[in-house]
Amino acid sequence: MAAHDDERAGEAAYDRWATDYRDFWAPVIAPAAIGLLDRLHGLVPADRPATLVDIGTGTGTLALAALRRWPQLHVVGVDPARRLLAMARERARSERADGRLTTEVGEASRLPLADASAEAAASSFVLQLTTSRIAAVREAFRVLRPGGVFAHVTWRTEVDPWEPEDVFDDALDALRIEPPERSGGGADRSYPTAEAAAAELRRAGFRSVDARDVWLEHRFTPRGYVNLAEHWTEDDTFASLDEPMRMRLRAEVLRRLERVDADKLVLRRVLVSALGIRPG
Repeated sequence: MAAHDDERAGEAAYDRWATDYRDFWAPVIAPAAIGLLDRLHGLVPADRPATLVDIGTGTGTLALAALRRWPQLHVVGVDPARRLLAMARERARSERADGRLTTEVGEASRLPLADASAEAAASSFVLQLTTSRIAAVREAFRVLRPGGVFAHVTWRTEVDPWEPEDVFDDALDALRIEPPERSGGGADRSYPTAEAAAAELRRAGFRSVDARDVWLEHRFTPRGYVNLAEHWTEDDTFASLDEPMRMRLRAEVLRRLERVDADKLVLRRVLVSALGIRPG
């Protein structure tokens, strides 16, 4: 039951912060998510109807990009967070693509889909959040038809220092703010290497496996980073303060960041992108 409790807690968190996720974090990771579709070029049928499962669809960034790329494609977006799924459906309606997007409430490790029901599956920045990464990979294998392809992108464990995070910590020290202890997020389920991701796909039964390092880059402005910190990465710290102190913290971080070289405001993170095919 503990694993199920963790999954329900994750669902509640993303429903609670769905708007902040959509506005402040999803745009940062969107290019890497959409870039995953390049790996599926030539592997997703383009000349006939096909189904792609977007595992952890969130606000529908990858799903909508796939629908634009393959006009005969139908996407099934699966996510445990109902508010995120509602946002994905609204985006599809705004692009008049809602007839080709189906959403299902479910988790990566227990997809609410039939065996061999899709030609392709994709997942962006989700596997590190699952309670069992190998279970999620096996579920992707299960829902694919023979010859189907699965591609994913997620964080690599190694993280280099980033100047804005150090600036934020220095601002806390200057204002004598003691941040609250972070709630336990469980084990880090990111991949240590691309080779580890490839090995996991092979263990699940995939063949023709290709895994590689790719990069995420996002250029922040000083104010853009302050918004991200307040609404996403350091939201618990801001929430612990009264409004006058929140204003002081915003101003202090902004003042310090405006003295930082613009290149040091670029977030650069190494990712792991992997692809495998279910044998025919």
